[in-house]
Amino acid sequence: MRTIHALLLFVAACGSSPDPNEPPCGTSPTDWCAAPPGDPCGQHKNVTSCKADVRCFGMPYLGESVVRCEFDERGFGTNCPTVGCKSPPK
Repeated sequence: MRTIHALLLFVAACGSSPDPNEPPCGTSPTDWCAAPPGDPCGQHKNVTSCKADVRCFGMPYLGESVVRCEFDERGFGTNCPTVGCKSPPK
């Protein structure tokens, strides 16, 4: 019985994993990553509207850069792209 439970957990985990051939969101400068489900800041679809909403923070670019990325107090890139919009960390 234990083996069956372990196998079911393994299959469920494999089915919910992102495609390993796809890079994670935020590693391309043109990405716009989705906010967590239910996050009201997810309604913003670009940096301008996200920045205009004082409740929201930018998601940092995670890709390679020639220089170290720097961010303002709300997480918006000052010398790198911002790749999404989310509520502040808790």
